[in-house]
Amino acid sequence: MANNGYLTREQLTWVDSVIKQPKTQELTAMSLFKTFSVPAWTTQTRYKVMTTSGKAAPYVDGATDIPVVDMSMTEATSNLTDLSIAVRYSRQQLGEAQQGGVDILTPMATRARRALAEAENKLIFNGNHNSNAALNINGLTDSAKKLGVQEATAPVAFDHLADDSSNNLKIRNWIKDAVSKITHLVGYSNAKPILALPQSAIDALDMPYNEYNPQMTVLEMIRPWFSQIKPVPELEHQNFGLNGNKEDMGYIFLNDSDTVQIPIAQPVTALQQEYRDGWTKIPYTERLGGLVMYYPHAFVQLHGINDPKNVK
Repeated sequence: MANNGYLTREQLTWVDSVIKQPKTQELTAMSLFKTFSVPAWTTQTRYKVMTTSGKAAPYVDGATDIPVVDMSMTEATSNLTDLSIAVRYSRQQLGEAQQGGVDILTPMATRARRALAEAENKLIFNGNHNSNAALNINGLTDSAKKLGVQEATAPVAFDHLADDSSNNLKIRNWIKDAVSKITHLVGYSNAKPILALPQSAIDALDMPYNEYNPQMTVLEMIRPWFSQIKPVPELEHQNFGLNGNKEDMGYIFLNDSDTVQIPIAQPVTALQQEYRDGWTKIPYTERLGGLVMYYPHAFVQLHGINDPKNVK
């Protein structure tokens, strides 16, 4: 191949394949949530949000005021945004690599795809906050009130489980109660939601339940209630909230397509290859939105899982 700083069509197609179809496991967001397509130049998508309410009361024979479960549907909107990254190399770099039989393209393409996946994760979990409402996108770590999701606060921080073995039972029962916030919803009694936590919280749960049962951990006790238990770095305190926030977050949620999806307007796409001053650049972009939550009650935001005083 002539050393003119450009890739051949075959090489470009191969780089595209690495970027669009990563060879390593995708980051959490795209593996946890399904996607749906919207028109390519969409900047905002509209959808219906379902909420339910109802509270039982003592029954008296012949009563005419038996409470009922109410369901309401409201319209919501979700903004979409563009993410981008470029692969860039010089004529000299390419020439030296070809001369030495060194592959410089795979590491660059792999890193580019990883960067896009990290940006996708950040968007889904932490949002894209902007004073311009047309550009703002909420993430899962935004306030429960803003998102319309349910909440549960731990009776004791996970990093205090080792202080007193009775704390293990408290956390086990609290997680069970949090799961029931979803399984007690109409039609979801047999659901097995997903538990998402920072890795440190998962590690804290993976300890002996007590000295008499060293083979049994809190993590193993709660595992049957979930379809997956996933570590999510974006739920760590340093990745969301105001500066100085030291409280991690967790989530219990369902992820079927009737509950939540991610809108994709443009999948990862290569733009026109550019060559200037001895440098070749291949830009890649994608357009997507934050989570479209059709049923926010199928999400439970978990608080109090770490002790901020222990955060350095």
